[in-house]
Amino acid sequence: MDINLVLLKIHSIVRFVLLLVAVVGLVKAIVALAQKGQADKLDQTLASAFVGMYDLQVLLGILIIFLGGLTQAIHPIVMFVGVIVAHGLQSMIKRGGAQASLYRLALYIVPLVIIFFGLMTIGRLLT
Repeated sequence: MDINLVLLKIHSIVRFVLLLVAVVGLVKAIVALAQKGQADKLDQTLASAFVGMYDLQVLLGILIIFLGGLTQAIHPIVMFVGVIVAHGLQSMIKRGGAQASLYRLALYIVPLVIIFFGLMTIGRLLT
């Protein structure tokens, strides 16, 4: 089997796991914000899992590019911007303060919008 096809399949599976973690984290962030509660261990774990999965996804994408599997040049650019934004928001959360809950919410919303745009560039939003 072609290594590029294997990487593309793994890249696709990780995409759905990444989106699942993002949705769970988003719901948890909304509930915490509505209840005006402090972040708990699960919030921190979800945020780290989301950013870590996004890093893995970018790494897989870079491997696919190096193996000649790049189809649309705009897709990796958009996704790279998204991972930078996610890391920036995660560092803002770690600094804490009164805005940490809003940054946690933004950690999921902003990168998700970027991810959806990136998926639209290659026609893979729902497939």
